[in-house]
Amino acid sequence: MVAFALCPDGIKMSARSAPPGHLKLITPPVELTTSRLHLRAARSEHAASVFTEYTGNSMAARFLPRGAHPAQSSTEAVIHAWGESSWADGDRFIWSIIDRSDQRPMGLFLMFVDGDRAEIHYGIGPAYWGRGLATEAGLAIMHWVKQQSPLSEVHTICAAAHETSCRVLEKIGLVRGQFLPDALLLKATEERIDGWSYRWRRSE
Repeated sequence: MVAFALCPDGIKMSARSAPPGHLKLITPPVELTTSRLHLRAARSEHAASVFTEYTGNSMAARFLPRGAHPAQSSTEAVIHAWGESSWADGDRFIWSIIDRSDQRPMGLFLMFVDGDRAEIHYGIGPAYWGRGLATEAGLAIMHWVKQQSPLSEVHTICAAAHETSCRVLEKIGLVRGQFLPDALLLKATEERIDGWSYRWRRSE
């Protein structure tokens, strides 16, 4: 079953209900649509484009602990574990970020749910940088969090040197918190880099 809702700001969402007898506290929408983007529960057919544009790109992975994916199969494995095929069964969710102008998947948005809290991560390919698309994707996710979910907290850690990503987090409503020395271990270089904690909390 799929239910649709059109929010006042134009973000269109669809959420798939869990199978009968399956109790699930929080299931994010399978799809969210903004003026320029389509966020969709990641599918295997998205892997090639996502790998080319984002996960396999060393520039995009510069501040990411995982490093660049060495092969498309790594991206396929992540999508299989947390994408559409596993949406109703787990607490980790991954959307493909798709440019509506060319229908090309060019990034990912991840949410790891733990009770009433969630950790988020995101990224888009360098070819799509500088257009506010990461912010647009994040605002769509946070709209659902604030307006339709029971989540009380969203958090993440961002590389302190990645100022652009820090600004995106602030634009979508997360607040900078503690400075965390050597918080992130970069797999590719085995270097530790500093981070900032970011958090959004629901008001009482």
